[in-house]
This record gives sequence, C-alpha cells and structure tokens, in this order.
Amino acid sequence: MIQYVERHINNTINDKSCFAELLRSARHTHTGVNDWKQVFALQENNAHIIWDNFSNGRKLFVDKDDIISKFIKLHNCKNYLEIGGQPFAGQRSTYHKIQCENKDSVNTDPTIEFEYDLPAGSNHYVMTSDEFFEKVKDSKKSYDIVFIDAWHEHKQVLRDINNSLENLTDNGTIILHDMIPLTRDLEKDPHRTGCCWRAFADLRATKKDIDMSVLVPPWGSEDSLGIIRKGQQALFEKKIEYNYDFLLDNMEELMNLIDLDVFYKKYIETSLDK
Repeated sequence: MIQYVERHINNTINDKSCFAELLRSARHTHTGVNDWKQVFALQENNAHIIWDNFSNGRKLFVDKDDIISKFIKLHNCKNYLEIGGQPFAGQRSTYHKIQCENKDSVNTDPTIEFEYDLPAGSNHYVMTSDEFFEKVKDSKKSYDIVFIDAWHEHKQVLRDINNSLENLTDNGTIILHDMIPLTRDLEKDPHRTGCCWRAFADLRATKKDIDMSVLVPPWGSEDSLGIIRKGQQALFEKKIEYNYDFLLDNMEELMNLIDLDVFYKKYIETSLDK
C-alpha cells in the first residue's frame, strides 16, 4: 500500500496536490505497468480536494482536448498540428474533438492503413515526424498550436519539440502528452508513457528562451501534459540523470509542476489581462 499522509494544503506552491510526493511514496510499492490505477486514483482524490478549495467558479478541465481547445480559443489559433494524429480513431480521437480552421496530422505508424474523410482545411500525412518536418522545412509553414503524442522515446520527442519550435508562431503553444510515468515500468515502455520526460528535462536545462510547465493529473490527462511557449525560464542547474529515481527526486523543479489553479493564473488570466 502507498503510505499516504494527510496534510494541510500549502497554497504557496505551484502544485498544491503534491503529485511528486505521491509518486515518491509509491516508488517501491507500485512499479508495474498496471499498478498506475491506484496511484492515479489517489492523485485524482487529492486534485478534487484542491479544486474544491480553489476553483472559484472556474471550469474544470478533465481532458487534453479541453486544454488544447482553451489555448485555441484564447489565442485565436488558426493552424493546428498533431504529431501522432489518429483521425482514423473516429469521433473519440483528440484530432476530431479539436475545432480549428486548419488541422494537419501526422500518423507516424505506416503499418496502419485506413480510409478517411477529412473536413476542409485538413491534411493527413503518413510518415515519420522527421520526414514531415523535412517536407515542410522550406514551405515556411507555421502552426499556432502543436500537440505531440507520437513515439514516446527520449531523442524522438526532443526532435519533435525542437522541430515544432522551428515551425511555431511567436504566440504559439506546444502541448505534450505522457510527460510523467505513474510507475517505474511505464517509463520503460515507449508504447505507453515512455521516457518523454527526458526530452522535456533537456530543454529545462539548456533553453532559456522558452517557458515550460507540466500540468499534473487528472487535469488534462492521467499522464500529465507538458506546455511549452516562447518566453523565458530559469534553467534547471543539476546534471540530469536519465533514470526514474532522478525524475522522482527532482520532479517539482525539473518538470515545473503546476496544478489547475496555477494553470489558470499563468496561461489564462494573464492573457485576458493583456
């Protein structure tokens, strides 16, 4: 069992649900691929308590498409790119739930064959994300919002982020799925959560001209959502070790964890004030 300790809410920290503390308490007891459900259930309970205290009448975001759609509406986004796009998954797919004037998707798995009807302004590419970005390199094509959810491997995710930044408008946003594995074994499986966090960590330590945060569960996803925008950040200064224990022990600062209350203050309310 997870050793869970009831505590007072600390409203001075960016993640009042204390997600990282929960994962640290489960590091030796919940390690398997299928052990994530109890960890997530506890985090979901913590998050609902936080939101009951801090919602102030604001909307509860419960899925990644809610977060993406909020950025689209907030910044009047016209061009959307989904890396790992699955329009063939039908109405339940993120791609179909997102409403944007122009939508491009890249299916990085060429073994999936399907017939599809895409709405006007939509393009679907069956190729690797590296091939896609090489294809559009000279077209000066840019995107207001990019959702990355393809091959969950360190170097591939890093290339996807850097390539997306090269094609991102000045006020654009990159959203990344599967940022934090809920168990040790999930970090080892690129078909599940994988080690995407390592790419995010690399940029937290090296790139000053962007702003980065991770929205903790259950807001947006059970696997955490990374958010990157052009801006500035204080760099993470420790030497990064690419293992799960290093992630757990440094998570708050390394991944810049935020809860939904801080998400509203940082990304929504500040934009509305401008």
